[in-house]
Amino acid sequence: MRGPIEELLSGRRVQSSTRYLVASSLCFILLHLGARAAEHPVPLGTNPDSTVCIQCHQDKAKGKFVHTVIAAQGCSACHTVISKKKRTLVSLVLPPNELCFTCHEKVNDKVLHAPYAQGNCIVCHSPHASDWPKQLLAPPQELCMGCHVRSRLKIDPQKRTATVPWGITLPLDQFQGMPSLGLNQALTANHPVEGHPITGPNTDLGKDAPDITCLSCHQPHHSDRLNLLPPGFATATALCESCHREIDP
Repeated sequence: MRGPIEELLSGRRVQSSTRYLVASSLCFILLHLGARAAEHPVPLGTNPDSTVCIQCHQDKAKGKFVHTVIAAQGCSACHTVISKKKRTLVSLVLPPNELCFTCHEKVNDKVLHAPYAQGNCIVCHSPHASDWPKQLLAPPQELCMGCHVRSRLKIDPQKRTATVPWGITLPLDQFQGMPSLGLNQALTANHPVEGHPITGPNTDLGKDAPDITCLSCHQPHHSDRLNLLPPGFATATALCESCHREIDP
């Protein structure tokens, strides 16, 4: 899928003389009106393809889990590259908080995880590649606790920022009102009630049951239930009873 600018420059909609005018106008806008574009360290020439990008940015296509768009559509699906004279400018085809939703439909359930609602997908996901499924920036449990356990945040009171364990720095204001878990010292239990495990074997369901994680009881993006509870449970009590079943005497 081409971005809107690439579609204009491709020749499908406009002829060559108009393409030059469009490119020149876009360069003027990006160069002089302060659009969010970064100057590439070296000129790339006209319409470089993804093979040129990967020659230097090899890490963007390395990892156990590579964003499928890189292989299927190339870098221009998300990035605009415009060269004029001896300058090359690189920008995103859309603002970051809108870009992911051009392919991944945004669901408007009653309850939305704040980063998802704000389009801050790159707080948890790499847009290129990682060693964890879904291009996560860390194992799922680490991601949840990285924000919801305050002791794991590196807070800079002067800059009013907080840095999560995997290196993303966010404005401190984004953590206002965020639930903070009062876990035990080992960070393995005490949610949602004292002594309840948040990680490890699910002994109530037997040795073959999947391990307990935050995702056992919460959806990562959206839900129609309070506290991002998973679908299929009318109440929080019903969710609890799915593991803590009453044993007949």
